Amino acid sequence: MSSGRDAPIPGLAMLNRETEARFDAIHQRHRDRMECRPGCSACCRARLSVTRLEEHVIRAGLEGMEPSARQAIRERVSEPGREFCPALEQDGRCGIYAHRPLICRGYGVPQRRHGEVPMVQPPVVDVCDLNFTDVRIDRLPQEDILEQSAIEERVDELNRAFCEERGLDESERVPLAEILA
Repeated sequence: MSSGRDAPIPGLAMLNRETEARFDAIHQRHRDRMECRPGCSACCRARLSVTRLEEHVIRAGLEGMEPSARQAIRERVSEPGREFCPALEQDGRCGIYAHRPLICRGYGVPQRRHGEVPMVQPPVVDVCDLNFTDVRIDRLPQEDILEQSAIEERVDELNRAFCEERGLDESERVPLAEILA
């Protein structure tokens, strides 16, 4: 990882790659239990917010896109009644796929989240409603579960460093629709 002002950016890129590799490995082992594929957009039916670090990376990615693609995304942001991600294109594919938020990179496979009070709130394993419908996901082997809490801790650390370097509020999250507009 590089040092200095841009150290959190390569750190996030590495975390993105690690998360995608973990998703791909689980997907490969359980392809018959997962609906995830190009064009499936069941998980895109939410309005997301991202860290300031992810905002920076997404904005940089948008700057590198063709102007017509950026304009199409802007138009989707302002569609009345739109209840899903404005990056979602008509064919169900992500218009910012290479620059999508970290949460989008791991969604679909079973994910373990730990409660804020570990002794009171046991870990929860969750998955997209379309996937793993034939098996109890809490009984899957560890290698088939993404440790979402650990990923969130790492992105929080990277975001903290990014915000500290730039004098930004690390607790502030930015709506993805605002970035795409």
